Amino acid sequence: MAKIVAAFGVTHAAIMVRAWERASQAHRDSVRAGYDEVARRLRAAQPDVVLMVASDHFQSFFLDNMPAFCLGVSGRCVGWGDGGLPRYELAVHEGLAHGLLEGLISEGFDLAFARNLPLDHAFMTPVHMIFPQADLPLVPLFLNCNAPPLPTLGRCLDLGAALGRVLAQVEPDLRVALIGTGGLSHEVPLLDWRALPDDQTGRDWLQFMSAGRQGVDPQTQQRVADEVVRWGREGLGRIDETFDRELLGWMQAGDYGRLAGLDAATIARRAGNGGQEIRTWATVMGAVPGTHGEPLFYEAVPEWLTGVAGVAFA
Repeated sequence: MAKIVAAFGVTHAAIMVRAWERASQAHRDSVRAGYDEVARRLRAAQPDVVLMVASDHFQSFFLDNMPAFCLGVSGRCVGWGDGGLPRYELAVHEGLAHGLLEGLISEGFDLAFARNLPLDHAFMTPVHMIFPQADLPLVPLFLNCNAPPLPTLGRCLDLGAALGRVLAQVEPDLRVALIGTGGLSHEVPLLDWRALPDDQTGRDWLQFMSAGRQGVDPQTQQRVADEVVRWGREGLGRIDETFDRELLGWMQAGDYGRLAGLDAATIARRAGNGGQEIRTWATVMGAVPGTHGEPLFYEAVPEWLTGVAGVAFA
């Protein structure tokens, strides 16, 4: 049986990488030390592979093809190089990926799957911050957190539980580390596609969400980029430290099931649309029942528009 040897939840804010120097020295020192501790614990666990659960920001999945869950099953994982990140490339552990795909389907989760799945900053920020050597094979599990309707928190917890059961049946003696990445509270300039205004800005975003950066004309791409810059310049992100610490408290108590009581509307109201990414953490929590979350760091960083955190589940 494969063995889960480490499990973490971490933030993946692209602006944190792109605008690292904007934050105060105290915030940078705290966050850097926190990610270094995650890295230390990851290496100490000696995993053979990292199973990472993350989202996508209309880089690889679009409105014409938006699965709730998609597993990368073979080939290589190459980063888009977005968010100021290098274009990391990692091998996929095909044996584990195919075993998970078949096992999860048997468990009642009809996952989509993809070969040579390109990955955006949701996956590559943790690589950059935790193992920039990119020397550990990856199994990427995409989870839709940006194009509603979204899978419920309860469904994500159930998916994690199924992952734990399947891991116990595949790839004997394989050492697996789990990383869920996203959140905590923040707002990103990606509106609900179902409610975009019928004006130039709305049409630009709909085109972007339907084709991504690679598929829109240069003029539309520039207008979208200008809107993202405006969003950051005017501080339109949203950090709710009370919400973040409430979640961290549930994790510390091992009371993961409480997340199932959060619906998308509540998260959006309290933690912004970026807070929907807590689904990736919930998936990891579901895979490690009986554990408790140990907060390794938390900082509300207005310059990064995000509540930045890291938790170890053990």
